[in-house]
Amino acid sequence: MIEERISPDEWPSAVSSPNGYQMVVAGPGTGKTEFLVRRVEHIVANRLASRDQIVVLSFSRRASGDLRRRIEARLGATGVPIDVTTFHSLALRLVEAGADGKRPTPLTTPEQVRVVARTLAREDPEDWPVTYRGILETPPFATEVADFLMRCSERLLSPDDLSSRAAERSDWRGLPGLYRRYLDHLSEIDRTDYGVLLATAVGLLREAEGRDLASRYRYVVVDEYQDTSPAQAEIARLLAVNGNLTVAGDPYQSIYSFRGAELRNIADFSRDHPETRRIVLDTSFRVPTAILDSALRVVSSGDLPGAAGPVEPAPHQGRVEAYVFNQETAEAEWIAGQVEKALQVDDIKPSEIAVLVRSKKELLGELSRALSRRNIAHDPPDSRLVDHPAVRLFDDLATVAMSGGDLPSTSPNEAADADRAMRRILLGPLIGASLGRERALVRARWRSWAPWADVIREHAGGLGGLTSLIDDPEWATNRTAFAGFWHAWSTLDNLEGLVADPARAEWRRAWTAFSQVLERQAQRDASVTLSRFFEMTEEEDFEATPLISHTVPEDRVALTTLHQAKGLEFDIAFIANAVEGVFPDLRRSRRMLRPELLSPERTADPGAQHLFQLQEEMRLAYTAMTRARLRVVWTATDAGIDQGENRPSRFLVAAAGTNSAADLAPPNEPMSDPVTLGEAETQLRRALLDPGVDRVKRLIAATVLGDPPGAWWDPVSFAGVVESGPDSPILGDHFRLSPSQATSYETCPRRYALERRLRLGDADSPWAHFGSLIHTALEAAEEEILGTGRAHAEPQRALEVLESVWAEAAFGTPELNDAWLEKGREVVTKLYENWPTPDGIPVALETRVDEVIDGVSWMGLIDRVERTSEGLRIVDYKTSTSAVTQKDAAVSVQLGFYASAMAQVDEVVSAEFWYPRTSAQSVSRRQFDLDRLDEVREHMAETTRAIRAEDWSPKVGRHCDRCAFRLSCPAWPEGRGAFIP
Repeated sequence: MIEERISPDEWPSAVSSPNGYQMVVAGPGTGKTEFLVRRVEHIVANRLASRDQIVVLSFSRRASGDLRRRIEARLGATGVPIDVTTFHSLALRLVEAGADGKRPTPLTTPEQVRVVARTLAREDPEDWPVTYRGILETPPFATEVADFLMRCSERLLSPDDLSSRAAERSDWRGLPGLYRRYLDHLSEIDRTDYGVLLATAVGLLREAEGRDLASRYRYVVVDEYQDTSPAQAEIARLLAVNGNLTVAGDPYQSIYSFRGAELRNIADFSRDHPETRRIVLDTSFRVPTAILDSALRVVSSGDLPGAAGPVEPAPHQGRVEAYVFNQETAEAEWIAGQVEKALQVDDIKPSEIAVLVRSKKELLGELSRALSRRNIAHDPPDSRLVDHPAVRLFDDLATVAMSGGDLPSTSPNEAADADRAMRRILLGPLIGASLGRERALVRARWRSWAPWADVIREHAGGLGGLTSLIDDPEWATNRTAFAGFWHAWSTLDNLEGLVADPARAEWRRAWTAFSQVLERQAQRDASVTLSRFFEMTEEEDFEATPLISHTVPEDRVALTTLHQAKGLEFDIAFIANAVEGVFPDLRRSRRMLRPELLSPERTADPGAQHLFQLQEEMRLAYTAMTRARLRVVWTATDAGIDQGENRPSRFLVAAAGTNSAADLAPPNEPMSDPVTLGEAETQLRRALLDPGVDRVKRLIAATVLGDPPGAWWDPVSFAGVVESGPDSPILGDHFRLSPSQATSYETCPRRYALERRLRLGDADSPWAHFGSLIHTALEAAEEEILGTGRAHAEPQRALEVLESVWAEAAFGTPELNDAWLEKGREVVTKLYENWPTPDGIPVALETRVDEVIDGVSWMGLIDRVERTSEGLRIVDYKTSTSAVTQKDAAVSVQLGFYASAMAQVDEVVSAEFWYPRTSAQSVSRRQFDLDRLDEVREHMAETTRAIRAEDWSPKVGRHCDRCAFRLSCPAWPEGRGAFIP
C-alpha cells in the first residue's frame, strides 16, 4: 500500500490519477466528496471514460442526491447522466437486468415483519430454545427476527453459514431453519427484502452474466465507504472488473453498525488490494482549531481504530461551550433563545443552525415547543405524514365505516374507536359542527346504538357523501388503498371548501403527498387496502417517503437526531440533553437475538461489547461536533427532582476540557437587551411576577407593561427588525397604470406596492417565462397570416415557430428547457386543434391601447383583435391551468379596459380570455359582460384613486401562501413584530 498525505494545493495531481485501487481517507470537512466530484469531472473532461461508463455509489438517497447535484453543477446536466445511485438502487437494476427485465419488488420493513411473523406462526416450538417458545407469535419477536435475517443477508451468510454459527450459540438454534423457510417463501411470493436484494446482486456479479453487466463501468467511485455493509463492499469490489475503484471514507465517522455497517471494510480494502494507493486529505475547510481539538478530546480515551492522522484545522475562529441546567425546560428555553439571537442579531440563516439530540424520545418535544413559541421555523418531531390531520381524516372515515355499525354486531371496543373518530370528523373542519350539535348526534347514537350512517341520515341532512362512505366500508376494505382514497375524496361533499381555503395550504400539500405514497404502495402491493395501510402505520413507522414534502417548504432550523445530521454542515450546532444513560447510550444489547455477534470482530465478552459501543458513541459525538463551522454548544440537565440519576455526559465534560461535571454550570450571562418585542415583554412579566425582584423594578415592569413609553418600546430598537424607510410617497408626480397592475393591486395593495412599485422580491418565475414564450410564439405564428383572410395559422407551422422561439428559453438547464417545451407543444396543439372562433379573422396582434382614467394614463397590450361580421372581438391568451370564473370574467378590469379603449375605434362585440391549458377537452373561454362596461369603468376610476392615494393596506387571501413578504406583513401574526405602523 502506498500512502500519501496531500494538501489542497496538491489535489490536481491526485485527482487526475484515477486508475487502479485507491482509498481517499478524509477527516471532517476536508472535502472528500468534493475530491470525488472533481475526479469524476476529470475522467469525463479528459475522455478517460464516457458518462455511462462511470458509476458513483453512496450510502443514502440524500447523499447520492447531493453527489448528483454537485457533479451536474461541474459537468452540466447535458448528455447522458452520470450513474449516481445508492447500493440498493443499483442492486435492484442489476437483479432486474439479470432476470430478463422482471423487476423484483422489495418488502418494506413492516411488510418483511409480517412475512416473518407468518413464517414464525408455522414453526415447531420444539425447534427453538425454551426461552423463545412462548413468544414465537408475538409482534416484537417477529421484528427481532426480521432484523436478524436482514443482517445475515447483508453479511452474505446463507442458512448453512448461519447453521455453523448457531452450533456455537444455543439461543440461535431455531434461526437457520427459519431463515431457509423464509427465503423459500420469498421465492414463492416473488418478493425480496433489501438484505436479500444485496446478496442476490452479489451472487449475480460473481457469475459470467453479472461480470458482463459490470464490465460496462470503467470507473467505480464509492463515497462514505465506512458506512458500507459487507455485501455493499463486495458489490463495489465486483463492479470494478476493470480495476479502477476509488473509495472514500473517514473511520472516525463510522456510526451505523446497528444498520450492518462494517468498519473493518476500510482495513480489508487495503488487505485485499495490496497495491492500493491511500490518499489522506490533511486540511479541513470547515472545522476550526477549537472545535477540532474539543472533538478529539471526546474520542481520545477510546483508542479508536482507523485514525487518518492529524488534520490541519480551518483557519477561521470557532468555539465550544458546555452548560448544565437544573431543569429541562430551562435548557430548552435557553437553546431557543440562543437560536433566536443567532437569527436576529448574527444574521445566520435558519438552515445553518442545528439542534441535535441522541434520541427522539428525550427533550425533542420540549425543544420544539420552545422554538415554536418564538415562531422559529423548524422540523417538528413526530411529523409523520400519516399523523397530519388532513390524512388522519381519512383514517377516521375508514374507522367509522368499518366499526360504526350497530351493537352487538360491533364489539364495544371497536364501537368506542368509531365514536371517537366520528366526533373528530363532526368537530373538524370538514363538517364544522358546533359542540352542542355534536353532542346531540352522539346522544342519538347512544340511545339506540343505531349505525352512524343511520344517525347522520336521520339527524344531519345534507351530508349525503359522508353517509354514503360510512354506510358501506367496501371502499376501505376491498379496494387498493389508492383507489379507496380517491373514492372517498370524490364522494365527500365538503372537501371543496377545504381545498380552496387559503389557510389550508399545508393540508393540500399533505393530501398531495399522501396520494403519492398510496400510489406507490399500490404499485408495490395491490392487496393492501386503505384500512390495512392505516393498521400497518400503527404497527411500525410504515410511512413511505413522500415524493413531495407536506410541510411548508421554507428555510428551517434542523431539529433532529445526531445520526440524521450525518453528512450535513452548519454554522452552529447545539448538542442537547447530553446526560449519561442517553448519550452515550451503553445498553448491553439493543436486540434480544444479538445480531451484532454475526460480525467476526464482535464477541460476547461484556468488556469487549462495552468498549465497542462506547467507541461507536464516541464516533457519533465526534461526527456531530464536526458538523459545525463556528460554534458547538453542549447542554445537559443535572439531576433534579424530575431527573432521577441523570448527570452530565462524560462527552460533555471532555468537550468542555474540564476535570469533572462539578466544574460546569448554567450560562453566566449578564442581562442582555431583549432581541424581540416578545422577549422584552417576557422579561418584564417575569420581573413583575418574581417576588425576589426588587419592588422598584417590579413597579417599573408593571408601568412599562401597562403603558409602554414610545421611545423605549420603539420596535426599531430591537435586533432583527429592519429600520423603517422614509415616509415619503413612492409614486411621484407622474405614473402609469395598466390592467395587470390594477389586478395586482386588487389582489393585495401592499404586495403590489412592494413588487410592482418598489421592485422588491423576486418577480421572475418559470411560469411567467413560459407564458411569455407562448405569447411570443403565438404572435409570430399569427402574424404570418395577417391579411390573408384565414382564421389562424396551421398547427404544424405554429409548432415550428414555437421550436424557433424556444431557442431563447432560459429555464436553467437544457433538460428543463426541453421539459417546458413539451408543455408548450401541448398548449399550442390543443389551441389550434380546438380553435375557439373559426368565424373571426385576425386584424391586429399585440395592439397597444391607451386611455386616461381619472387623470391617470392607462396602457395595455391586447394579444389579439379579430374582425367578425358583427364587429370586433378582443382575445387575451392565458397560460394558467385554471380559468377564472365566468362571474369574475364578466367584470374583469383587463377585458373591460381593452373593450373601453377599442370601442373608441369600432364596435366591440366580445372581449374574452382563452385558456388552452385547463383540463377541459376544448379551450376554456371566459367572456366579459359588455353591459357592465360603465360599472367596470367606475371601478377602474376607484382603483386609480386608491393607488394615487397610496393606500397600501394588505389583503388576506390564498395568494398569501406564496407571498415573499408574509414575514413582514401586519396582516399575519408572524409579520406583525416586524411591521412599523
